[in-house]
Amino acid sequence: MNSIIESLLSRRSVRTFTDKQISDEDLDLILQAAILAPNGRNQEPWHFTALQDPGKLKMLDELVVGKGDSFFYNAPTLILVSIQEGNAYEKEDTACALTNMLQAAHALGLGSVWCNRINGNHELDTKLTQFGIPQGYRVTGTLAVGHPKGDYPAKRIPKQGTITIVRS
Repeated sequence: MNSIIESLLSRRSVRTFTDKQISDEDLDLILQAAILAPNGRNQEPWHFTALQDPGKLKMLDELVVGKGDSFFYNAPTLILVSIQEGNAYEKEDTACALTNMLQAAHALGLGSVWCNRINGNHELDTKLTQFGIPQGYRVTGTLAVGHPKGDYPAKRIPKQGTITIVRS
């Protein structure tokens, strides 16, 4: 089987991570996959902020979910995807970039999970400049990335009845 197809079919969300930080090289490749994702009219209206500072990660966690909990499963790296406010394709562009990053992390042997606790929270999604989000941008998705703790999640069984093929 083609290695790209194999990677697409085997990627799973990982929600438990070791404390070991990902390498700079791996982070760079993940971010390269993001900035080369398809986007509406090739406007590239996005910004990617990689948080690896434990103090900032803790502050963000407390801001989003309060003390003692972690919306990004205590991953050592959190990538915040933001997009220029008012962009017509914010959901589509964000989804493409996040999917590319999920696949890149998997191809590098890392675990990742798309986290959705900031996007749609309009009390918060445009007020994160202290965490590296540019003024005039809205956070539309976050990606937790790290080394999986324990076994990689097993292959899942897809829901039946979700495909229809219409031929002449």
